[in-house]
Amino acid sequence: MTTEEKAAQRAAQREKAARDLTVAGSVGLALRDHRRRLGLSQRAYAAVRGWSASHVARLETGAGRFSLDDVVDALVGTGFSIALVRPGQADAPAEVVDPGSWPEVELVARIRDGSRRFPAHHETEAAISPPTWWWHREFFHGLGPAPQWYAPRPSRAPWVRSDDDAA
Repeated sequence: MTTEEKAAQRAAQREKAARDLTVAGSVGLALRDHRRRLGLSQRAYAAVRGWSASHVARLETGAGRFSLDDVVDALVGTGFSIALVRPGQADAPAEVVDPGSWPEVELVARIRDGSRRFPAHHETEAAISPPTWWWHREFFHGLGPAPQWYAPRPSRAPWVRSDDDAA
């Protein structure tokens, strides 16, 4: 086999490996790259990060078995991060989703105790003035602050047909 053929074979292997690379594999490569830039063995890197050597090895070889929070924490300080990407079409490349591109209601609207978002199947709106139910159920009884967001319920479920729809 000539050197050109070997080079072509290696290029084909590299292209296939790049195509087959998963997000978990990319995380492992990022951590390995950071460790190598620092010139540290897995054991020394683990000591610097406050982890065990086996934890470093598991992250480098199988980051997909960790929770997303653990992976994001592992990438802190490495110069790498995880991003949400919209796949590109044939005429446009993939793009990283800017966190500010999400609608305000998705970013900040929470139920009053802040524990969770409103149900996705309800249109959520900013409360300009407190809804009628709040005055009767809570204000006059000295309960809780006025809601900042609300999700008005539809008058009827959209999938339920009325007699008018049948005609």
